Amino acid sequence: MNPEELSLVEAASAIRSGSLSPVDYVLAFFSIMDRVEPRVEAWVTVDREVVLAEARKLEAEARSGQFRGPLHGVAIGIKDIFYTQGLRTTMGSTTFKDFVPDHDARAVTKLKKAGAIVLGKTVTTVFANLDPGPTRNPWNLEHTPGGSSSGSAAAVAARMCAAAIGSQTIGSVGRPAAFCGVVSLVPAQQRISLQQVFPLAWSLDHAGIFGRSVADVELMLDVMAESPMEKVSARRPFRIGVVRDFFYENATEEARSWNDALANKLAASGFRVDEVKLPAIFQVHQPILRTILRTETASIHERLFAGHREAYGPKLRALIETGMLIDAADYVRAKRMRRMYQRDMAMLFQNFYALMTPAARGTAPKGIASTGDPVMNGPWTLTDFPTMTLPHALSSGLPIGVQLTGPPLQETMLLELAKNVESAVGFTARPKIIGARL
Repeated sequence: MNPEELSLVEAASAIRSGSLSPVDYVLAFFSIMDRVEPRVEAWVTVDREVVLAEARKLEAEARSGQFRGPLHGVAIGIKDIFYTQGLRTTMGSTTFKDFVPDHDARAVTKLKKAGAIVLGKTVTTVFANLDPGPTRNPWNLEHTPGGSSSGSAAAVAARMCAAAIGSQTIGSVGRPAAFCGVVSLVPAQQRISLQQVFPLAWSLDHAGIFGRSVADVELMLDVMAESPMEKVSARRPFRIGVVRDFFYENATEEARSWNDALANKLAASGFRVDEVKLPAIFQVHQPILRTILRTETASIHERLFAGHREAYGPKLRALIETGMLIDAADYVRAKRMRRMYQRDMAMLFQNFYALMTPAARGTAPKGIASTGDPVMNGPWTLTDFPTMTLPHALSSGLPIGVQLTGPPLQETMLLELAKNVESAVGFTARPKIIGARL
């Protein structure tokens, strides 16, 4: 058994049964890091001595039959905007290159309470915006892994951890999941606390989860959720609405073709798949999103930006400077229109359990000077509806992902449907870099 190949659920089960040692588990990840990390650059900080000490403690507890929770002994990657006690948290910025918090983000606290080991901090783009970090895509090092949760997605894909957490303000979880060929979940904003997580835009920021299977992200959500979720089952046949207008206009021909092929495959597998049209208000979702994002980001960074302008990347600098020009009336108007947008978009679920779109314009673009376009993800972040990304195909050696969005606050139903999609797809490909030698 190669421990690094186990899914999160498999590893947790093996540790509980005694067939896998938490120490051997983290040592397996360190071995993969030694081979892969110099080329992928997914990690900012990994304190191996601290990780091993925690693994030994958890192993001793497991041997005596004491388990802290469902993630006992499992190693998790943490995006470098989540505060971690005693472990450097840089926000991807030189301004915070030596910042070491004296407390954990609430999401990290919940993971530790469930027995998870914080393996290390994963690369974020500068202040979680569009200015890229050094991370490369494990499927092809000449391509972007996406952003801003670039390190989290790449680390999971490259088998350097079983799961990781990130954040999404527009498309910072769904896009890197699609580019790196892993599963992701962005639940409703209220599900996972953002306490002691450096913000980009308060009303748009969401915590997100990366794993290798739907069951992995489900387990992570169960641990991190602020309150128990209502268990709602979808009656078969599962009804999926394919949204083509706007999304197909902004997708490559390749992405459209793969998405249609998946829709046909699901229909042949017993799903009920029909096309659904977007409401009229969808036409103004982009200015609503831009106004809220720019205004809130400018407010968050106002004081820091004034004294550390040189630490900001050009894209974030432009975002802040533009946001400073927006007046309060325009911001309030955008917030009111967002409520109308959410109401009208929720009506799409009258006949469907989930909506299906491409997860990105296409495969990961070549080059790491850009993290790609979040155009496919922003509409759903603005709704605050739970959204998942699942890999389902390879095109020219790079993953293609599908985006599945569920009704408001219906994560459990979305996860149930996604498990069935995952089973129908049967995606098992893995990056070649895993087996390559330096």
